[in-house]
Amino acid sequence: MSFRGRLVVGGLIAALVPVLLLGLLVRGVGVRRLADANAQRMAERADRLTAAWASAGEMLGERLETLGTMLEQDNEIRVALRTAQGPALRDAVARFAKSSGLSVACVLDRTGTILAASHFPGDAGRRAPALAALADRPGAPVVTTLSQPASDVTVLARAGRLAVAGIEVILIVAEELPALGLIPAGEGLALLAVAEGGAPGAERVVGDGVAAGLGTGLRPADTDAAGSRSPDPGHRGRHRIGRVLWQGWGDDGETVPVELEMAWRDPLLADLVRSYDRALLLSLAVAAALALLLGRAMSRRLSSPVERLAATARRVHMGRLDETFGGGGGRELDRLGFFLNGMLKRIRDGIVQVKDAEKRATLGELARQVNHDVRNGLVPIRNVMSHLGEAHRSGPAELAGVFEARSGTVTASMDYLGELADRYRAVAVHGARERTDLREVARAVVEASQAAPPGVRVVGEPGREPAWVEMDAVSLRRVVDNLVGNGVEAVRGDGGGVVRVTVEAEREGERPGYVLTVADDGPGIPDGVRERVFEPFFTTRGEGTGLGLAIARRLVRDVGGSIVLESEEGRGTRVSVRLNRAEGDLR
Repeated sequence: MSFRGRLVVGGLIAALVPVLLLGLLVRGVGVRRLADANAQRMAERADRLTAAWASAGEMLGERLETLGTMLEQDNEIRVALRTAQGPALRDAVARFAKSSGLSVACVLDRTGTILAASHFPGDAGRRAPALAALADRPGAPVVTTLSQPASDVTVLARAGRLAVAGIEVILIVAEELPALGLIPAGEGLALLAVAEGGAPGAERVVGDGVAAGLGTGLRPADTDAAGSRSPDPGHRGRHRIGRVLWQGWGDDGETVPVELEMAWRDPLLADLVRSYDRALLLSLAVAAALALLLGRAMSRRLSSPVERLAATARRVHMGRLDETFGGGGGRELDRLGFFLNGMLKRIRDGIVQVKDAEKRATLGELARQVNHDVRNGLVPIRNVMSHLGEAHRSGPAELAGVFEARSGTVTASMDYLGELADRYRAVAVHGARERTDLREVARAVVEASQAAPPGVRVVGEPGREPAWVEMDAVSLRRVVDNLVGNGVEAVRGDGGGVVRVTVEAEREGERPGYVLTVADDGPGIPDGVRERVFEPFFTTRGEGTGLGLAIARRLVRDVGGSIVLESEEGRGTRVSVRLNRAEGDLR
């Protein structure tokens, strides 16, 4: 992954992790506090509902006593009971139900036949064993179902037996559960009835308007075969309300004890959690977008100076030691550029010192070689002159004979010294920053090399447009001649080949220039030899002087250029010379 990519990813992580942690913390604290507050509120409502059930049982007990007292004290009612005729009993029961605020008041005889019923006047004379069975639980409130003209209703009832005028009757008072405030009202609330034992299907929702004493839940639910509805599985909590008897719980209509519990859901909490989640996702998306934008901007701002430093370092690596590391990337990168410039200056100074040392070493070696060669040429001349001096003392005849005999030696020595002078004249290196057409010089050298040995071809592709460089024509011709000559010698010794000369414009860095390339397909240069090819007097050919590449490099460097040799054994050699473009060449 690139430096910019790592910066962007790091920015995303740094932006998203705090937002996510903060969002989860706020969500957890908010949910916990709301859940605690709702649980406390539900506990208070459950306490009120418990008190309502207890109060309802006591109230029904009082109403039952009042009905009994009324029957015992009313003579007309006693007469009606004895004769079992007249509407007095029905009217009295109806008036009692209306005055007491109850929807149900009922009187049955001992056999279970309804004598009077406020909730269903037409029931008089009908046997109702289920209602008569309520008297078997005296003093205990019982939840049961009563039939009314419109529908069946779930009621809380109290029943008892009473002897009036010597006749045993069963008294029943009851009221619908919602009218007594025994069903919790509100979204997400439900009253559950749980049969003892907790068997599957023994838990049901208490409501209004469902047969067999089972009501609807507060939301749609699947009904079972008995018509009851399953409790809401999403209830978050429950509170115990109390214990009552339930008539008609099972299919056999038996009366069983059940536990009443208030259960609740928390729709506000669910909405809050959804709101928190949406807000968290939105915050993460916004944070990610901002992190991407800022990360890209910061990565570009941070990486651009680094890329500039890397580009400058690459040019320095290619030999452009005149480059300078720029700043503008912050204090740290400015300090790095300062240290790199200092290091580069020391390298340039070191190269100058090495050049001077190399020059002195080359001059010393050259002086020793000149001294040796001149001495070799002067020794025969000195010997001849000594011999001639001795002959002169012996007389003219002897002098003439010695001169005749030794004149050839003197001539040969003089020729030898003349040849040495011509050879050492080639060592003189001089360069000037003059405006010269590199392509014209390359084209001239290629044309002059057409008389190459058999099997050797010199191919030139210098181009047509002038390539003006900063180097005098004589020095430039010597450089190109040396490189092409080396290529010709390399392929000739390998049985023939091609030497290719090209010139191309180069725009790397701030200073444009041209690159002269001389490539051959000869045998290449071995690794151990390749490192020494620019050393003066080093050669692998017996007839060479070892100065060609050393002179070429010196001439190129003197005008601010660079020369690079690349070679692979068995695949040929490639020499590239880069020269600065001359002033006034705007192409």
